[in-house]
Amino acid sequence: MLAGGGALIKNLDKLISDKTGIQVFVADNPLDCVANGTTAVLENIDTLKNVLSMSRAYGKM
Repeated sequence: MLAGGGALIKNLDKLISDKTGIQVFVADNPLDCVANGTTAVLENIDTLKNVLSMSRAYGKM
């Protein structure tokens, strides 16, 4: 699933699919995806606190 501004690059989905052999889709509203996802995380920050802490720790490996 491609989201964000990069998803708007012409034929990027096809290029990625051709190179990886994995089917790629472009989000219906790719520019809204990052904002919507950030909003969802911030609205549920207490619930997601453990997950976010774990992903931060793994990012340092």
